[in-house]
Amino acid sequence: MSEKKKRVGLITLSLPRERTDLAEAFRQNAVKALKSAGFEVYGPDKLVFDTDSCVSTARGFKERGADCALILLGTWVFAPSVVDTIQGVDIPFGVWAEDNPASFSLTAGGVVHGSLDEHGLRHRFFYGSPKSQGLMKEISAFIGAAACANALNGQKLCLIGGRVMGMYTTMADIIQIKNIFGVEVEHIDSVRLYIEAEKTSPDEVLKLRKSLSARFGKVNTQEQMLDRSIRLYLAMKNVLEKEGYSIAAVKCQEEMINSYSSFCLATSLLNDDGFTIACETDINAAITMKILSSLSQGISLFGDVNHIDQEEDTLRIVNCGSMPTSMAESGKEVDIENQYEYMGKAGGATTVFPVRESPVTIARLFRIQGKYGLVASEGHTLKLAKERFREAREFWPHALVKLDCNTYSLVQHIRSNHMHLCFGHHLDALKEFCVLKDIQFTYPE
Repeated sequence: MSEKKKRVGLITLSLPRERTDLAEAFRQNAVKALKSAGFEVYGPDKLVFDTDSCVSTARGFKERGADCALILLGTWVFAPSVVDTIQGVDIPFGVWAEDNPASFSLTAGGVVHGSLDEHGLRHRFFYGSPKSQGLMKEISAFIGAAACANALNGQKLCLIGGRVMGMYTTMADIIQIKNIFGVEVEHIDSVRLYIEAEKTSPDEVLKLRKSLSARFGKVNTQEQMLDRSIRLYLAMKNVLEKEGYSIAAVKCQEEMINSYSSFCLATSLLNDDGFTIACETDINAAITMKILSSLSQGISLFGDVNHIDQEEDTLRIVNCGSMPTSMAESGKEVDIENQYEYMGKAGGATTVFPVRESPVTIARLFRIQGKYGLVASEGHTLKLAKERFREAREFWPHALVKLDCNTYSLVQHIRSNHMHLCFGHHLDALKEFCVLKDIQFTYPE
């Protein structure tokens, strides 16, 4: 997945009678720090002194697609300028006061922060120097969360098939999803994919089969199972691209896996391609995965909460085959096997590999009486020897995570059979995202 620079608008507010030299120095240092942190910075190269200019500048950020805006309090300012700006422009805002006693920036921060809270205007309040690594980490997390929210807004999530049996936690209120995340949920029947799959030319199937043989380790599947799995992959990719879907949640059991093929290999390869695909029509999984993918600028996985070892503080995530193969150490460590017969009469091809060692973040959205929450932790993956796979399922992919959180507490916050993972540590940005979306954030302590 290509990395896209996160965009932040910067307004430095001051009053002409105050120490504008200090406000200008604050502006320049903030711009330098934000650019050094890898952000694209918008904003006037001069101070802003009045409400109208503040509002119009923020509107310009919104029009240019900024992910959020920071209002720097260069000196003492009048609170209505900030209140009117945040009231008038629908974009995440941060208010930043500098730790300089000569500028009275924190004095302004107190009245602005309090005034915004009195008006019920959502914002993030920062205090400190642009040279502070700790503060820049906070601000970076806020900008990352805002960029994630911006990336989700306007996306379309495709449900393929109906509700999976017995899993309340995969379902969601599509109006609530639209209101909170800005994601439109649409539906495609699995029969469309079946028709598309059967229309795929034998030459295309053969070409991809040869490619998979060269790319992966053992390919130990029945020819018809592999053929149909490849057809589903090509059909899904064609439909998703044609209809403009970047996110999908797929129902495999029982209709498709009993009568045609499982979606396991198709889902795995599509996640490799940069789509975000969840199994078992799990809407909350797909949204969680998209959040993790956006924050990490990479891929995320879907899997089952298989086992928590409370002595070793490890979580084993196992899945019937949809984990992206690019999470393996190399393609040659990925095997393709037949799906277990008990899963469905038609079967299908499934991937087998351990997720490589890396710092990781795990997360899962859930609801308690209709109110969204998110549980998350950081940790690092341990490469699990394939000989140990048979402790759970020998022919499925595995991720073993050494967690930083309290696993005794984590057990009480497992509110789904599914958990999700991305590479890198992104807990701070996840917290900021939850603040932006008014979602209860839970870190098991």
